[in-house]
Amino acid sequence: MQFVHILAVLAILFGRQGGDAVDTYVNVPTGALPNLVTRLRCATSETLLYKYETTTQLWGSTNQQFKTSCDVHITCLGEAPDKYGGNALLFNAFINHVKVVLLNAPEHPEDYVSGDLNPVEADVIIIKRVVSSPFEALASSNKRKKRQTFEGLSNVGQQIIVDEPYPIDDDMAIPCQFVQNYDGKILDVLFAAADTDIEIRNFKRNPIVARSTQLSREKAEAPTPSMAGERKAAFTFKRGESGSTIGKTYGSNDFTKFAAPSAGNDDTTTKLTAQERQSFNAEGDFTSASGSLTAHFGLDDTALRSSKYAPPAARRVLDPDDEDSVLRTADVDIADDLTADATFQMSLSTRAKRSAETDDIAVRNDLDYVSGGLMAEDDRDSGRKNQLEILLQSIGDVYDTLYQFVTTKSLITLNALQDILQLENELDRENLQYAVVRDVTHFVKQIDARICRDEWTTCSELYQLLALGGGSVAERLLVERLDPVLTQLTEDQQADVLNYITSMPKPSPYILYFLKRIYNSENTSMLLPTIRLTMASVASRDTIPEEVRASVSDLLLSELQESSCEQADAIIDVLQAVGNLGDTLSDRMIDDVIAKGSVCGRTHEAVSQASMYALRDVSDDDAVQTYYGQSLLDEDCDIKAAVITTLIDRMFRIQEQQYTESVESKWPLIGFNEIDEIVATNLLNLTDEFTCIGEELYRYLEMKKNDKAVEILEEFRKNYDVEELLEDEEDDGKQSYNATYSHERQKRAWDHKTCSSWGHSTYYNILQTSGQFSSDKNIYNRRRHCLAYKRVGVSKANAKFYAGIFAGKRTSGLNQYKLFTKMVGKGQIFSKTFDIGTVLAYRIRSSLGITYQRRYMVIAGKVLLKPDTNSVACNTRTWHYERNFYIPIYKITIYIASIDIGAQIRPRFEVNFICKAKGSNTLLKVQPKAILRIAASAQASFAKLVRGGITIGVNLNFFIETITESIPCISGQYGYDPMTISIEAWYQIRSKIKFQWWPPKFKWTWGSRKKYSPSSLKWKISSPYRRTWLSRRCDVYRINFPFNLSIRIPRRLFG
Repeated sequence: MQFVHILAVLAILFGRQGGDAVDTYVNVPTGALPNLVTRLRCATSETLLYKYETTTQLWGSTNQQFKTSCDVHITCLGEAPDKYGGNALLFNAFINHVKVVLLNAPEHPEDYVSGDLNPVEADVIIIKRVVSSPFEALASSNKRKKRQTFEGLSNVGQQIIVDEPYPIDDDMAIPCQFVQNYDGKILDVLFAAADTDIEIRNFKRNPIVARSTQLSREKAEAPTPSMAGERKAAFTFKRGESGSTIGKTYGSNDFTKFAAPSAGNDDTTTKLTAQERQSFNAEGDFTSASGSLTAHFGLDDTALRSSKYAPPAARRVLDPDDEDSVLRTADVDIADDLTADATFQMSLSTRAKRSAETDDIAVRNDLDYVSGGLMAEDDRDSGRKNQLEILLQSIGDVYDTLYQFVTTKSLITLNALQDILQLENELDRENLQYAVVRDVTHFVKQIDARICRDEWTTCSELYQLLALGGGSVAERLLVERLDPVLTQLTEDQQADVLNYITSMPKPSPYILYFLKRIYNSENTSMLLPTIRLTMASVASRDTIPEEVRASVSDLLLSELQESSCEQADAIIDVLQAVGNLGDTLSDRMIDDVIAKGSVCGRTHEAVSQASMYALRDVSDDDAVQTYYGQSLLDEDCDIKAAVITTLIDRMFRIQEQQYTESVESKWPLIGFNEIDEIVATNLLNLTDEFTCIGEELYRYLEMKKNDKAVEILEEFRKNYDVEELLEDEEDDGKQSYNATYSHERQKRAWDHKTCSSWGHSTYYNILQTSGQFSSDKNIYNRRRHCLAYKRVGVSKANAKFYAGIFAGKRTSGLNQYKLFTKMVGKGQIFSKTFDIGTVLAYRIRSSLGITYQRRYMVIAGKVLLKPDTNSVACNTRTWHYERNFYIPIYKITIYIASIDIGAQIRPRFEVNFICKAKGSNTLLKVQPKAILRIAASAQASFAKLVRGGITIGVNLNFFIETITESIPCISGQYGYDPMTISIEAWYQIRSKIKFQWWPPKFKWTWGSRKKYSPSSLKWKISSPYRRTWLSRRCDVYRINFPFNLSIRIPRRLFG
């Protein structure tokens, strides 16, 4: 081997001196592996020039087509280092002359400027100045110098440089190296330490991967590295006098691991089909390669395809038996256009002798090269960065946008700002060229708090926007609104501010210092329960130091220890705050929560259940698992159900955190421990004490990501001869017998005739435990109730809502009654499910004549409270809360194209609470409205020069209105405003512009997005709709109630 190295060095030296270099060839050893179709060979004295070209067609019917080409200079450096096995060759690769062409650009493209990323909502809003508006003063105060235009928003007065045929060759200037094994497999790609741009590095990998093959005839199927991930492929071999050709095929089922793990790609939702071939001449030189790949993203899970239900395309959007003809819309597949078809060709063009001049450019031996691997690198934040860049282009001036909102009251005008603030927080704001939060803070700071007291609907939206942005100035401003001395707000309005502080993504300890001071000084304020919950939520954030967090834990711990079991409601309030601490609970806190639940749970089951839920985020703690395990074995059915439903909720939260925060998966979602063994054993045996929670046990194992859990479920279905217990979201109206639990499942529709009874079932565990259902029915012998379920949207973009109302009265006692309304929403975009939120309102009068009243929201696992002046008084409350987050969905590299699919999610709840009392009767009206807006965006980047994308805008909503009376009576309505799901295709071109004439300065900028084709409306409900859910039904003969019970719902609950 040393002799070969000497010859290689001599050949290079002769070439540098200008003489004719000796063709020195390096072959892999003949004994490396028998039965090779060819032996790799390379010449250290020459550089081979290859022409590489790809054509990519994107997004289905929109037919975007991009052609990318470049020159690839390959130089053999001799044998690879020994760490690669001693039978591999080392090559140098230098790429230049990169060019990207849009093949079928539209003749008359239009700029795409929708800040909401939803073309259907991108209507022009005309600002009507309201002279009497209290916000009028902001118009003149904001007449200041406009902020600097965002980079890339405008090319006015700047010269686009068009005389550079290969504008990114400077980015490609650093060569890379790769190692190819004797059997044709690419073992590694090495990059220089200075070569840090991930997209450029991924681009360089493409022509190298094109060479990867399998030369051993004995391995017709073998693992083969690729940029998309780890996979195997099937090979065919053909050898003739002129050379050898190797064919290669693979599909999505051949992948064992996808690249870009932060996006959660999997072969059940992504379908890939590829065919490639590599050719070598008779001497073993690589001469050409070609291939084609077809990809389809967002397909249905194979488990659903194989179930008893029809494929989504054959189903209806909603129940076909529903009397509402407007909803009889065939399901549409929003993934139809999420496709990519790509081809590539790489062929040997020229052989050139190496020289000092060419080596100085193409072969850089003076650089330190480090292993980079063959799989595409994942920039977790690439989707967020691209989304932020696009949003910044769409909003124009921040002050104009905010003033437009205060004058028109249109929430759509704030959507882009909300997304930007959320993305700024997820990215490193300090490294951003411009931060919108500064303008938002400056604008809100100018609003007089006295105005907000009377204009709270408008100001509350701005304060929530301020909390979403965060920062020291925003914190001080929000704290001023809570200060008992400085504030001009009512206690009810201050409670809203407290709930908005809960959403602050990166709070400082300053917030907690202030909240603790108020909490310790206001012993009788109605805000104390809300402050407690807010403190716990803020303390759970990563930005809070451990010692500050510990002070909040100590405060909650002392309250928990001082509460006696007779104060069950006070204990539950504290336990809810403990739950808001999340996974930051100390060992001491865990032990005390377990002790309180164990002792007080003997007489107050609700305390036991609350303690289990408070510990949900530390369910992998040994002490918590012992507590849960003992409860499963020793306690009654209701406590067993509380354990399982808590763990199911925990798994759901882990999944969502994996999307939004890239947290590591943990038990109970993965792994299989003693609690899982208890669940598995008792599901298979179904003894009397576990039959009551059989469905919960099944759902728990079904949700786990564990092979053993899958095996147990298969054994269960085989033993009990039952089909999969999948939720039938669209019942056909027929009763279906459940062989496992011996009861008939009734259709869940939103009308009185088919209202599900007030009892335990898998659908409604999300509302109450089986024990609480049973307890309500036993305590209140006169009652009216209803449970119902509804889905809106389409199969891959939808929202599911579960609701229950109950009005019960006990004939004996001091007018003992319970009024209860709860609504829970879950959302889905492609395979990703997430929480919309929960609204809960109840009013209970106990046998002792004590009245308890609570109004909660639960958002992203955090409990929010709308407090009352006192628990007895009847009053009206208005409340809204909005959450904003980004979910990466798919990331994959298909030849040159780097494809990134993600979604900006904005769930929102708007609620009215109305309580009226007259005589012995009390009426509770609850009006929750859920709004779900999703902007799903797929985009492909080509060498940082062109981007092609498609945006799916989803706008869904649903509301219910319930009236419960202590007579007892119930009634209600449901409905929705117009809903749409739409698609828009677009492209962008990146240009180099001169922004300073002398001395000349240049920068890169993305142009405005151009519509590739007219927007396509995939699904639409064009008219608002209202329907009586159930007319007033009472448990006694007709009673003339003194109130006017007519229900009239405005188009919007607010504004």
